[in-house]
Amino acid sequence: MKRLMKLLLVLLLLAPLLSRPALAGNTAQAMLTDSKTYFNGEEQSLYGFNIAGSNYYSLRDIAKQLSGTSSQFDVTWNKQQNAVEIVTGQAYTPEASPNSSYYSRSTKYIASLSTSKILVDGKQQQITAYTIGGSNYFQLRDLSGKIPFDIEYDNQSNQISVFSKTPDNAYRAKTAFAVKDNGETSDFPRWKSPVTSYLVNNQDQTVSVIEANKEITIETYNEKYELIASNKLGYELPLFGGFYSGVKYNYIAFGQENTEENNDKEVIRIVRYDKSFNRIDSVSIKGGESYTIEPFEAGSGRMAEYGDTLVLHTARKRYTTPDGLNHQSQLTIMVNTSTMKVTNDLGRFQKNHVSHSFDQYVLFDGSAQVLVDHGDAYPRSVVLSKGDGNSYSKVDLFAIPGAIGANATGVSIGGFEMSSGSYIVAMNSVDHSAVTEYTSYEMVGLDIDQRDILLSVLPKSSMSSASVQHITLAKYVGTDKIASIPKLVKISDDRLMVLWQEFDKKGNAGDLKYVYIDGNGQATGGIQTLAHFALSETNPILVGDKIVWYTNNKGSRLFYSIPLK
Repeated sequence: MKRLMKLLLVLLLLAPLLSRPALAGNTAQAMLTDSKTYFNGEEQSLYGFNIAGSNYYSLRDIAKQLSGTSSQFDVTWNKQQNAVEIVTGQAYTPEASPNSSYYSRSTKYIASLSTSKILVDGKQQQITAYTIGGSNYFQLRDLSGKIPFDIEYDNQSNQISVFSKTPDNAYRAKTAFAVKDNGETSDFPRWKSPVTSYLVNNQDQTVSVIEANKEITIETYNEKYELIASNKLGYELPLFGGFYSGVKYNYIAFGQENTEENNDKEVIRIVRYDKSFNRIDSVSIKGGESYTIEPFEAGSGRMAEYGDTLVLHTARKRYTTPDGLNHQSQLTIMVNTSTMKVTNDLGRFQKNHVSHSFDQYVLFDGSAQVLVDHGDAYPRSVVLSKGDGNSYSKVDLFAIPGAIGANATGVSIGGFEMSSGSYIVAMNSVDHSAVTEYTSYEMVGLDIDQRDILLSVLPKSSMSSASVQHITLAKYVGTDKIASIPKLVKISDDRLMVLWQEFDKKGNAGDLKYVYIDGNGQATGGIQTLAHFALSETNPILVGDKIVWYTNNKGSRLFYSIPLK
């Protein structure tokens, strides 16, 4: 019995040695890992080695993948101290002669335990590292607390995901559904399309993300941006035209083409839901009454409400005219929500007619509708229309040079709000004095499409183009940067914020910029800078004492917030 107990004790002592790769002094067996590795949502083909059951990666490979992000770090060799030096916050400096070794998946390699010191920002760290083929290999989890960066492992898919650290006041969030990228870019489309991503403040310390891809998805987050609920709805018609969160109800506009010009065919359906997205009812618009063959065509489409009146201000391609063409123009739909009936004329030429209308905004000032369109022909301007559906007063907020109907205008609208005394449009514009010709596709005479950030401000007391003030907030024409289409957020009746993203001339995203303005459009302080923040299609909203939005990028979702000062 005693001999049996001694034998068992010996086997127990040997078990750990038998279960790991054979060691010869400070060496171990290493084989290429079969785990997939992602950095900030993109799969990267890196050499990673499995050593003693853990994955190790080249320090320089990690530095290269994180360079330019909030987790960037540089790597140097300190020969005098026999130390690998990691300096956080600095862009990676590539080796003059990078390691180009080839490793086979079927080969077993020898990994030598590194005897070098590891210094992070000058302080020695106790981190285990191995040397293979002249390169140092580290466990990601050992580095993540020192650099820092975030790491996730999905056992089911055998996938390692590395994310650069979230900046202060930003939060990485889980999603219930696959996400589609919606980040701002340095490109300026000639016309807009319906907004497909929205953020709603639910007034109960939660926010909801509403997205329209192949279906409508709803994801709700608590105040810590933790996912707490999700839902989805099918499209009722093939096309999505816009979402609106009203005081009591939610509304979604759907549509379908009518190329056959069937007067009785439904072309737009506005569906009403309760705040839990239970369907209540809907109202339909037919082809004949609206002269529509393609709803929402080359426009954005936005909604607003006042009492029992809901307005959808959108765009359409119309029935064929005697010239054989199908012209595009705005389409403004007024709905009495107590009866869910359309109350205005939807004909070819409405009282607020704009053709072509490439972007649309709508607010209510009391009971009056205030509409903004980006027109390239009739009129060729950023135009404001104020009225009741039967008659409107029009003001050109920004006259656009060039031939009538030239689709390239050099102008993009990013937001429309009103203060207690003014209507304010945030936009960008090229230097029109440098343009020699506007065509359907380009602006001749410009080397690059750079645009300044500006406001068009109309006092409510004077519905006259002569009263419009153009205020340049930031100049980019002639610089080494490009500014995105700006966003405009209302904080109070006389305090607003304008935000935009900077890019280099290659289209790489840079800093986010923002500035506070008063009710007359005047900046009330300097332009502020936030590194590693990313704007998106989603319009920022006011949530408590913060401006909040979210951005989807490479399968990941981040919420960003700016505490109000």
